[in-house]
This record gives sequence, C-alpha cells and structure tokens, in this order.
Amino acid sequence: GLATCQEIVNAIDSGDPESYECSLPVHMDGSCNGLQHYAALGRDRIGGKAVNLCQYDEPQDVYIGVMEEVIRRVAEEAATTLNIDSSDPDKLTKSEREKLKCNRAAKLVDGHIDRGVVKRTVMTSVYGVTFIGARKQIQEKIEEKLEAQGLDVDEREQEIHAACGYLATVTMDVMGELFQGARQTMNWLATCARLISSQGQPVAWLSPTGIPAVQPYRLKKPYTIVTLLQSIVLTNTSDSLPIHRQRQVTAFPPNYVHSLDSSHMLLTALEMDRRGLVFSAVHDSFWTHAADIDEMNDILRESFVDLYNRPLLEELKRGWELRYPNLDFPAIPKRGDLDIEEVKKAQYFFQ
Repeated sequence: GLATCQEIVNAIDSGDPESYECSLPVHMDGSCNGLQHYAALGRDRIGGKAVNLCQYDEPQDVYIGVMEEVIRRVAEEAATTLNIDSSDPDKLTKSEREKLKCNRAAKLVDGHIDRGVVKRTVMTSVYGVTFIGARKQIQEKIEEKLEAQGLDVDEREQEIHAACGYLATVTMDVMGELFQGARQTMNWLATCARLISSQGQPVAWLSPTGIPAVQPYRLKKPYTIVTLLQSIVLTNTSDSLPIHRQRQVTAFPPNYVHSLDSSHMLLTALEMDRRGLVFSAVHDSFWTHAADIDEMNDILRESFVDLYNRPLLEELKRGWELRYPNLDFPAIPKRGDLDIEEVKKAQYFFQ
C-alpha cells in the first residue's frame, strides 16, 4: 500500500517514469500449498488438478470446487421432505432423530454458503484441523451471515451450533473425497507416528535438505510454588519428560508437510542465489524484482519437480526402519498417475 504509493511518487519525480527502476518485489503465491505438497507426494491427479499442479488454460480454485459440492449436498438435503412424525420426540428412533437433525440443519444454512464459509476449513484440513475446529471456523462465518439478516444468533445458538456441525461434516467429507490421495498419505503418516510414539520416542526425521527435525511435544509437569506473597506455577519442559503421544501423532502429518514446503523454499532460494538474483519468501509466497519474475517462476517449478522426483516417503520409511528395526511400518499408499513433470508447464502453480 504505502510503499507502492511512495514508489509511484518516486517514479513521477524522476522525470522519466518509464525508465525508473522500481525496487518493489513482486510475489508469487502457491495455490493452497499444503494440498499441493500432498498431491505431489501421492501423485494424486484429481487433487493435483484442483490445486493447479496440472497444465490448464484457466486457474483452478479449490475453495470454489469444495464450495459448489457442499452447496449441492446441502441444497439436496434441505429440499428433502421427511415423512417422520416429530410431535413426540421420545418415540423417535436414533436414525430418525439424526435424519431430522441433518434436515433442519440443512434448511438453516441453505443459501448462506459461499467461498468464505469453507475456505478456512479447506486451508487447515492438511494441517490436521479437527471437527471441533472446523465447526468453529464455519460457525463464525454463518453467524455473520445470519446476523446480517436480522436473526438473533444468541437466541438460536444451539440450533446454529448443530447446523454448523452438520456443515463441518459435509465439508470434511467433500475434502476427503476430492483429496483421497492426500487423506491416504496423511493417514499413513499418522499411523507411523503412532507406532513410533508407542515406543516412548518422539517422532524424528530428516527433511529433504538434510535438516534433522524432532517433535518436542511432551507431558509438561506444572509445579506450584507457594510464597508468603503469592503462588507461582512453574512448568517443567525438560526433554526427560514422557512424550505426549496424542500430540506426537496428530502434529506429525502437518509438521512433515511443513518440512517439505520449507525445503522447496530453501531449494528455490539456493538456486536464486547461485544465479545472483534477489529473493525473499514468507512460507509459500516467493518474492523477487519484476525483471526477474519469469526466471523465478521457472526456478521454483524446477525445484519443486526435483524435490518430488525423489522417493520422499521411501526415504522417510527407510530411516525409521533403520532406527526402529522391531517395528513393522505399514506399506506406503499406492500412488496415482500424476506426472510431476507437468508442474513445469502448469501456469497457475504459483500465481
């Protein structure tokens, strides 16, 4: 904003705006980057298409894709007329109560679903968002829309809460079906983490760039120190404490993917530096000067393809098998038919 305005003023004041050398960086962002890495790991063509790993004339918007399918399912449920007598709830079977609950929820949220409602859940799905987290994300957006229509959200809090739980379930089901390859890889990573944590060991691995990573999650032990003036709670975070098994399992898939996207960024940075080009980045947003943007685009695609031409999951499993020879790790999920070389021609991979 402000930096751009200052640059425009400087260009005008230079007397020759057309030849003025702008110092502002141009940034290229990944398209739902976590899902891009999962799709590449599993060679998932359907998922890869949704996050622009494939060559197409128009950019794919994964949030719109998920939104459209969620809207379709909710509208279908909302339009369904149930022949269930709900005058006496005590006489309803469990199945009938569940059907009524879903139908009422669909009728409440039907017509209020847009890209913003599902976006956060789609973004965080690859980072292990739970059902509770997804429901909370969706409820914030739905309540905004209902309030805008004059509905008293406090008065109907329980009803809205249940409806957003239904909507979170539908959204996560759609995600699971659209990104089956990602789900299989995520489940495999979690299963391996569960085996390792069962040995009382933290999950550790080497990133593709050779950087060791160890998950720090342990059962912290608080101590209360009582003095004449106050009570102070101190927490022991020593590495000698027992590991937090559940956190070791749930955190590993997103942490592993973070080690992949950071490796991609580092490989891109190293090649940019080798060529004498200026480079900066924040997570999956890569920056350089306008004159070098085309070359950076080539480099970041080549670095991604080089990274995923390696047998990353096989390397990960081999390292664990050497360290834990008594554990029987499950087979790596079967990969799809995505040709990773397509990324080099995928115009909207980073945009």
